[in-house]
Amino acid sequence: MVKEADVPPEGESPQDSSVKDRPVKGGTVAGDGSVVEALDRAVREFPGHDALRTADTTLTYREFGTRVEEFARRLQDLTAPGEFIAIEGDRGPAAIIAMAGALKAARPFVFVDDRDSASSNAGKTGLLGVRLMARAPSGNGPAEFTPIPEAWRTGDGTPAGARPGAPQLPFQEGEIGYAIHTSGSTGTPKCVLVRAAPLAPVIRDHVERLAVGPDSRTLQFARLTFDGCITEILWTLTAGGCLVVLDEAHLAPGAVLRDTLERFAITHLKTTPFALTVTEPGDAMHLEHVVNGGGPCRPAVIRTWSKVASFHNAYGLTETTVCNLLSDALDPDDCRDGVPLGDLVGDCGHLIREPATGATGPGVQRGELVVTGASVAAGYLTAQGVRPFLGPDGTSAYATGDLVELRSDGLHFVERLDRQVKVRGYRLDPGEIEAAVCRHPDVRDAVVVAEAHDEGDPSDRDTLVCYYRGEPGPRSVRAHLEGILDPFKIPSVLEQVDAFPHTVNGKVDRDALRARRRGQATQDAPATPEEQVLRVVRTLTGVEDVRLDDNFFDVGGDSASAVVLVSRLKKLGWADAGVRDVLRAADLGALADRLRERSV
Repeated sequence: MVKEADVPPEGESPQDSSVKDRPVKGGTVAGDGSVVEALDRAVREFPGHDALRTADTTLTYREFGTRVEEFARRLQDLTAPGEFIAIEGDRGPAAIIAMAGALKAARPFVFVDDRDSASSNAGKTGLLGVRLMARAPSGNGPAEFTPIPEAWRTGDGTPAGARPGAPQLPFQEGEIGYAIHTSGSTGTPKCVLVRAAPLAPVIRDHVERLAVGPDSRTLQFARLTFDGCITEILWTLTAGGCLVVLDEAHLAPGAVLRDTLERFAITHLKTTPFALTVTEPGDAMHLEHVVNGGGPCRPAVIRTWSKVASFHNAYGLTETTVCNLLSDALDPDDCRDGVPLGDLVGDCGHLIREPATGATGPGVQRGELVVTGASVAAGYLTAQGVRPFLGPDGTSAYATGDLVELRSDGLHFVERLDRQVKVRGYRLDPGEIEAAVCRHPDVRDAVVVAEAHDEGDPSDRDTLVCYYRGEPGPRSVRAHLEGILDPFKIPSVLEQVDAFPHTVNGKVDRDALRARRRGQATQDAPATPEEQVLRVVRTLTGVEDVRLDDNFFDVGGDSASAVVLVSRLKKLGWADAGVRDVLRAADLGALADRLRERSV
């Protein structure tokens, strides 16, 4: 079983030595293939080309190279080898230059965002022993080095959360490129230490597969505290392309993002499933390559965006070097039944492990994905030291927690193992059902969750509910699912929505979806038996056009929801209503008649 073994930190604190008079050299990896050398090569070969573009300024590669060199020299003067520098995650040239300069100076960096809480930033910088932060200037000048904010420090002036007497981490100078923190969606955010060397092959593979060159213009879309930013920045600046860096007002998914893509003649875009589903491509765009990242890709997205550009799917983890799998351009006709994750990028491998037995090998076609090789990150940094990601044989490996399936066209994502649900005795993978719903040609996206059908214990989730975006009504979607899923996998509730609520991390807010349904269920009920029955059945099944001549079980009702239907009818005053009434009624009109007869 893959584990994160605790390795005690070792070694002495580095001696502070002056580097003022020695030339700055790349510290990422020796040889011609380093990211730093690729950046330097782009500066030499394309000095007059645009490197960075903002809404109102442009920097050429000559200017970019000069600023990176200056930043790297200052950083080496101010810090010791192995010392982390915080970079303010402001959208602008200063942060991009600081990142490149940190790589060039062989100083590990961590992006921080002032919008995050002071306690969160204090924990991040304190654990890493950060003293200095590179901040964006008020104008267009170089980044300013400042002590970390007072709010991130303790009363004695040391970084809050700093490891007492923290020794040097067990890595060679320049080995660690950056630290990145997990989102914390499944608990407290973890600090991941990522090596610099594996960046080079990852970036080279992106440049080749996405045909990035001096005529390319990439939109820097991801937040800088999200590691997806690193590939879009480096694939551009190592290939002589132009990185377009704009504030978030230009990036809102929908009409705003569409206008930005057109106005700045963007050729390369990597963004989230959410942004791709709510933004429509236009004829005025200059897009050449679009990459889906950060979540499952749906067939409808490929059908839409492949009309204007080559469309790719990407898969990666915070605990690895950004991206592990990237597809070639996808054909919508080949993706009707699912979207492959792509081919390996960078210096990594993978295996599939059967969750119940731990078995691996050619016979295991479905199981947990384990990423192996040099692209696996160094490990989690904790207050006790580094917990490296290791496999049973002691080599680098990280168990992703993602359930995948190997098909003839490659790996397909199924579901997070921790999102598997048990409903009425069946263990189900919501992602598998979501993918089946999205095989309907007119469904754009879907989210499947287990919910409590009634107002009792919300943890007693006995009902499978599917929220989806698309044109077909629930009847059409149910008929589609009946042809491809086992009956016990078909959601009891199919609810059509205009948009999915999202968290600040860009993930679907499932709790908000559940709250929306609960709110609908508590609305004032109409007066007549017919109207009351129809209202409750709409809530239980999601079928808004339910009619009196519909049979309850034909529109998605089942034994569990029949009990809930009766319970709600009793609360509405039909005290004599029973489950037998629902079972025996040929349709909802007959059920309403039974209630009326009982009330006379």
